[in-house]
Amino acid sequence: MRKATLALVAALAAAPHLSARQDSPETLPAPPQAIEVQAPGGAILSFQTRGKTTVELVGTARAGSARGEVKVDGKDGYLEIEIDRGKIEGLPQATRWGRDYLTYVVWAVPPGGPPVSIGEVVFREGRSEEIKARIPHKPFWLLVTAEPDFAVVQPSPMAVLVSRNQSQTRTGNKARVVPGDLVYFTRYTDYDTSPAGALSPGVPGELRQARHAVELARGVSLLGQDRLEDLTAEERSARALFQQAQAYLEEAELQGRSGDDNRLRQLARTAVQLAESARALATGVTGGLPVKQLLDVFNALRNRHAQAQRQLTSLGDRFSQLEAALDQERGRTRELESQLLALREQVSLLQQSLEAAYRQSGQAGLQRSRLCEELRRQLASLGQLGEQGSALVLTLASDDLFDRRHTLQPAARENLAKLFVLRQMLFPQVDVLFEGHTDLEGTEDYNQWLSEQRALAVYQFFLQQEMAQAVISDQRDFLQQRLDRVERLLSMSFNTARRQSAQRRQWLAEVGDTVVGKGMREPLVPAPGPNPQNRRVALIFPHAAGRLGPFCAATAVE
Repeated sequence: MRKATLALVAALAAAPHLSARQDSPETLPAPPQAIEVQAPGGAILSFQTRGKTTVELVGTARAGSARGEVKVDGKDGYLEIEIDRGKIEGLPQATRWGRDYLTYVVWAVPPGGPPVSIGEVVFREGRSEEIKARIPHKPFWLLVTAEPDFAVVQPSPMAVLVSRNQSQTRTGNKARVVPGDLVYFTRYTDYDTSPAGALSPGVPGELRQARHAVELARGVSLLGQDRLEDLTAEERSARALFQQAQAYLEEAELQGRSGDDNRLRQLARTAVQLAESARALATGVTGGLPVKQLLDVFNALRNRHAQAQRQLTSLGDRFSQLEAALDQERGRTRELESQLLALREQVSLLQQSLEAAYRQSGQAGLQRSRLCEELRRQLASLGQLGEQGSALVLTLASDDLFDRRHTLQPAARENLAKLFVLRQMLFPQVDVLFEGHTDLEGTEDYNQWLSEQRALAVYQFFLQQEMAQAVISDQRDFLQQRLDRVERLLSMSFNTARRQSAQRRQWLAEVGDTVVGKGMREPLVPAPGPNPQNRRVALIFPHAAGRLGPFCAATAVE
């Protein structure tokens, strides 16, 4: 009996050593960093529903001599932002802050929400150009940052101007100060602040930004590497956008040598937009790549937890056998006591390892929750998010989309481009339905036509984005035919639509149920007359209610 017991002890002592501190190969995605701005008199402002006011911009600690002036006009449901020519002063050339900085961008920052780009600060002949924009009516503070290009989706840490408390400003309709620190969140914090070299003379600013935007995107591992296998749909989309950016940049360089400046600037700005979209997608600033990375980490930790649990169970069985043998062996030797003590230490170390795995699993679940909330905030910032049965509905106000009747504004195109990317990430297999609505003013025929035109204008933008990414010839042919039909419908004035009503009905039938004009039939506010809540375009995602992509809808592992 003594020999059997000693053999069991020897076998347990020979078990692999278990360390409580196991180096983990997984890396959790870095969360956005909080940037707190220090500026004298800087303030978060809540504006009146109606009326004009003037907001001063004051320099931060790094740009104390800079200043600016912004006009804010309160409307029903939105604010008009206007910066007149020459009203931003005292800013040095953006390269003063480092080699990655080429321009300045103005942002509206709601408390706790994502910053919204208002526009680029362009200097011509030493004076800042005019900037106009519309944003939803809610408290915010204004921020100006140095940036590599005009199309960045999140601000850099290089803050130079902020909105100031209006207590000493000569203006009416003063905004109310909202208590709080001037804090914004961004993942774009690793820009090169080393001294920049002299800029090449004669190179247009748009081309300089395009070159740098492509360079920054190429520095992202996903976009700069040659690996093509085992890519997700989102990774393939990011690489496709980057390849298009390179192609537009090459064409812009050719136009520069031919002397066509207008064509060069158009191509260069497109290259900037595509390169920034690819970089944001590949780094997880937009889309779901951090979610996929976090899911991989979560699954790895879950597997390690299961393995540790099995090892602990096995050691428990061995420990029970050893204790039974020791009960029968009254005369235990010093060697047996030493080996039993070693076994107890191994069990303790394994328990510590199991506790560490639990803590890491909890951290991964918290990170996943934050990322899911970030995706919902990005989608909700573009409109009014709600549910209609099993469908998810995003309502966009017409006043934020169109300049007069149904022509998309530049700022609306930027928001729709963000919405297109989010839709690809969150609902890649879900068809989108476009519904146009009007307020209860005017004739029924006119409002029916107007609601159709508004829905068609948004659908046209989505078709153009899909055309830019389509690589299969059959798919491109189908999209081109659909786009031609939509453009013909959009070209019909109200009078033409009345004269050619049979032709218009036929073309709308060819477009199918994707586009629907509701006219005045489904108002949100059943009151006659103009109402911004009734003038809207709704994007409907069937069978998407209650979920934002497969990861956020998944049940956490117990």
